Amino acid sequence: MRLDRIEIENFKAISERQTIELKPITLLFGPNSAGKSTILQALHYVREILERGNIDPDVTIAGGLIDLGGFAILVHSHELHRVVRLRLSLDLSDEQGTDELPLNSGLSFGEPEFSELPLRYLLGEHDEYRDSAIVQHVGLEIEIAWSELERAPYVARFAVELDNAPLAAIVSPPQTGRAQLTEFNFFHPLLQRAISPDEKAEIEALGQLTSLSPLEDEIWSLAREAAADRSTADTPDDKLRIGVGTVIGSLPRLDGDLVLDIRDPDVKKAELEERTPRVNGLRRLLSEMLLGPARLIRNHLSEMTYIGPLREIPSRSYRPQVTPDETRWASGLAAWDLLYTDRKGELMKDVNDWLSDETRLRTGHRLERVEFKEVPVPSLFHQMFERGLSEDDLGELQELYLSLQVRTEIALRDFQKGILVAPGDVGVGISQMVPVVVAALRQRGGILAIEQPELHIHPAIQVGIGDLFIRAVRADPDRLFAGKNLLIETHSEHIMLRLLRRIRESTENELPPGVDGLSVEDLSVIYVEGDDQGVRFRPLKVDKDGEFRDQWPQGFFEERAGELF
Repeated sequence: MRLDRIEIENFKAISERQTIELKPITLLFGPNSAGKSTILQALHYVREILERGNIDPDVTIAGGLIDLGGFAILVHSHELHRVVRLRLSLDLSDEQGTDELPLNSGLSFGEPEFSELPLRYLLGEHDEYRDSAIVQHVGLEIEIAWSELERAPYVARFAVELDNAPLAAIVSPPQTGRAQLTEFNFFHPLLQRAISPDEKAEIEALGQLTSLSPLEDEIWSLAREAAADRSTADTPDDKLRIGVGTVIGSLPRLDGDLVLDIRDPDVKKAELEERTPRVNGLRRLLSEMLLGPARLIRNHLSEMTYIGPLREIPSRSYRPQVTPDETRWASGLAAWDLLYTDRKGELMKDVNDWLSDETRLRTGHRLERVEFKEVPVPSLFHQMFERGLSEDDLGELQELYLSLQVRTEIALRDFQKGILVAPGDVGVGISQMVPVVVAALRQRGGILAIEQPELHIHPAIQVGIGDLFIRAVRADPDRLFAGKNLLIETHSEHIMLRLLRRIRESTENELPPGVDGLSVEDLSVIYVEGDDQGVRFRPLKVDKDGEFRDQWPQGFFEERAGELF
């Protein structure tokens, strides 16, 4: 599962809609204050909306220095009449079914079963005309507008896509209780009758192929009164509307089924009871197809690891936080927490392999766990030494020694000097790098977003970070996760050059032993530039030889040539 596209409009410095294609490794370059952080802020904003229903956020779940400032700050040029539009697309091609989208697992929906829809594909079967039912992409677009009446922002539109085709949307004015499910795309491949090519040709020959999908028939028959009146000739199909319960504007409650206003007062009680299973089946189907993609994106964003541009250095008296807290990644302290609680030492071993190996980061340091027995003063143990020990004290002394609490510290071994030093006593670059290395190597997939990973780091080490990033996006050998999705805001030419080199070596089959390769399909380089019209995200294409096919805008990275020549 991987986030592969972000579309942003009227957000921060972005005016016209910008589309950013993401790859396993996406590098964001550009001048200071050009708007590189806008993508990260957009992801934080969508996460706030989906996870907490927070439409007007300042401090976020991500922690650290992330303060979005509220909608009035986020909307372009602070113009409240504008509508912020954010669209995310999630690639599911490596998934084998998920609880949030059961149709990928081949689950049925009871009555009605919608047996004519290609939605009951079972994994392992290879029905030639049902293969398309495996959803490869889900998309969600959210529109946030300002209500002058409420003096607050609200979700005006909540639209869902499956396999890059629109499915339906929930729209709402700012007033509560007026949201409607509409914009049905009954021509979506998933909503067409699942028939074989031979059956289709036969039906077409007889002229019996109807344009209505089984779902459209079901909705019209069950929701005549709650929706529009289909008997009215001037009512187009795309104006079908069904009342739906929401939390804020068009934002539905993601956990549970959709609350749909499906009723027909002309139906007798007996008939109503008879069709209740059909109504429940329709509700479950619409809930999955509309809420499933939103849940997938929400859960994916909730697993995002964000590391800010300024990482804290653990103090001499540092005490790790035992309870996991993802917000501490923003300051880098969560990495140290993880190292302290790594009882098996597997993570520390991986980190040390990268820190000390001459073919990797070559920092000249490694992490070591140091344990101390602490003697309270005053205490019986202390008093025994104060008065002087006798032979009779040895038994009791041993018991007291075993009862002393153990304090653990993580120190750095300086190979050149042969001494142990605290993180605060070594160069700032090492302490800034440790959270990046730990986050890249820990057993967790999803998005890893890092601002300025090269901060205070020597160029010789920066190139090694390029190899670290390649390792991070590789699937875990034990299949515990499918690899990370890196979103890196950087100014480092050295990181980029290492990635380009690995692409070239992979193409020419000249990779050094034990080094991971990189394909051109795994790297996206985006240059962020601003002008009077707003921010532009310009993708720079790379070929299989590790060369840029596009020129860098505005002479970026030409400083070296200017100084040398």
